[in-house]
Amino acid sequence: MNHAVTHVAIVDDHRLFREGLATILASVPTIRVVAHGERPADVLDGPESTAIDVLLLDVELDGPPARTTIATVRRNHPHIAVVVLTMHRDAVLRRALLDSGAVDYVTKDTPSRELVERIVRASTRPGTPVTFPVDVVTDARAGSALSDREVEVLRLVAAARSNAEIAADLGLAVGTVKRHVYNVFRKLDVTSRVGAVATATRLGLLS
Repeated sequence: MNHAVTHVAIVDDHRLFREGLATILASVPTIRVVAHGERPADVLDGPESTAIDVLLLDVELDGPPARTTIATVRRNHPHIAVVVLTMHRDAVLRRALLDSGAVDYVTKDTPSRELVERIVRASTRPGTPVTFPVDVVTDARAGSALSDREVEVLRLVAAARSNAEIAADLGLAVGTVKRHVYNVFRKLDVTSRVGAVATATRLGLLS
């Protein structure tokens, strides 16, 4: 939407951060912060939601994964452009969230001047309604290119099971489990089990 003033809402579960960001943005004549809260519902369920042009959305919030939230916003509030604002420099996560309907992915170490420019740019992009599958988690899993078996192995990795224990649980050879774990690492662009679980959790693959 093209406005002289861009109306922004901020969703972040760190109160000090979002209040500080709101103060910074309030000093910009072309931006007005109309709402902020720790959950999407805090800003989207009120009357101010019709005025929001850009939603700044943190990734790690309690509740549904960010991909599901973005899909819901795009479906129920197609006039709102979602800009992900996160501390994570994660290429896989970035691709997944942009594919789900976010218009930009910005890290929290971005200079404030650049953030303002990207907010304004996001507000000028046309919001086109899109159709989402009913099962967004299944869609996220498909978008990650993980096979059903790889997701199954990853769930056991998340449960702190060793390769030998996973092999016994699934009736596989240990070498086969190692290959599945390697493929998970490669597809999620991580180098450790902790990294794989963290990325999968942000993508909603373990929900």
